[in-house]
Amino acid sequence: MKQILSLSGVIIIVLLAAACGAPAPASQPTEAVIQQPTVTPLPAPTDTPVPTSTITPTPLPPGVLFRDDFTGGLLPAWVWENEKPDRWKVTADGWLQILGEDQSALGGQAQSNMLFRELPTGNFMVTVHLTAATDSNFQQAAVFLYEDVNNYVAINRGFCEPCFPGKGNGIFMDYKIGGNAYWLGGNKIQTDAVDVYLRLVSKDKIIYGYYAFSPDGWQLLTRVGDFFEFKRAGLGVTNSETGKSSSDLIGSFDYFEISMP
Repeated sequence: MKQILSLSGVIIIVLLAAACGAPAPASQPTEAVIQQPTVTPLPAPTDTPVPTSTITPTPLPPGVLFRDDFTGGLLPAWVWENEKPDRWKVTADGWLQILGEDQSALGGQAQSNMLFRELPTGNFMVTVHLTAATDSNFQQAAVFLYEDVNNYVAINRGFCEPCFPGKGNGIFMDYKIGGNAYWLGGNKIQTDAVDVYLRLVSKDKIIYGYYAFSPDGWQLLTRVGDFFEFKRAGLGVTNSETGKSSSDLIGSFDYFEISMP
């Protein structure tokens, strides 16, 4: 009972002190609220956005290692040698056109606008579809397996009047090793066809040259020894006979493909 009375007395004293203006017991400080500054949004960027590339690689079927259909431009894997930008273009309908000059690999010279792509190791084949209306010795629109100007194998749609007297137009396969050029007796056929398919196959240390006038009509032209482990394949167009071509040859390439044989 005394303890209850004592507590009651304490309560009464506190109430009386508050009523008389005595300071209340100290309480925990309240954390100050800092007013955040108003953030003005940044203006939208005015830089021109980077356009999305229109060159979309076609999904490759099994066995195809690389293919360029020349749609919208060149794929980034290509490397030019002796490029002259004003003498090549990709057309709106997807053809790579190269305008030939007189200097040529055939003549041991630095041929302009040769376009190369790295090759895989082992067996492979390189296929192109092209058009070329040749009319002078020794114009060529060719596909190459290429080491350098003195060492290569090529198959081309070209013109050689000494090869076909009175005619000249044909498909030819030639090669150069150590700067020495070689032509085989069975390395050519006469044709006036402008639209052709050409193929080089490297298989088990032998290089085969094929031609066709339709996508699946392949015929063997000839074969030669695999003299190098060629590391590049590519395209080229040349007039070849300096100062004697009646016009600069235009070689138009529809596609270029590297696949497994």
